[in-house]
Amino acid sequence: MTSLIWLRKTGETRWVLVPRLIAALPLTVFGAFHLTGMTPLMEIMERAGIPFAGVNYILAPAVMVVSGMSLGFGYFARVGAVVATITMLVATYSKIVIEEWPGPMEPPLALPIMVLLACPAVLVFGAGAWSADRRAWKRE
Repeated sequence: MTSLIWLRKTGETRWVLVPRLIAALPLTVFGAFHLTGMTPLMEIMERAGIPFAGVNYILAPAVMVVSGMSLGFGYFARVGAVVATITMLVATYSKIVIEEWPGPMEPPLALPIMVLLACPAVLVFGAGAWSADRRAWKRE
């Protein structure tokens, strides 16, 4: 139980909303693009050599949307930040190793790097004042 308390413990810092949203918006939007088939995710994973492409084709976009929503609403935001970090490490790797990007829209390398840079603030400080974690922490 104490580990769950630590996961949701957060202060009244308001500035943490900025890194939360910097991470949440691209995760949610690109996760939705992958879920709806607007991006050729299977081809991206195959070109990058991502293992278990069939499983990741279904799992990765759902995880991206859930972690983006978690960060956006500040609900178990630290868990969302850890998942987002792992996801964006894979996205950065894919962006670096793929020579010719498939599909009509090529996201810039700065996008996963910005998400990677935003997540440590959430991990260290929690979700901040305007979050579901803060409201839950105040009740306890």
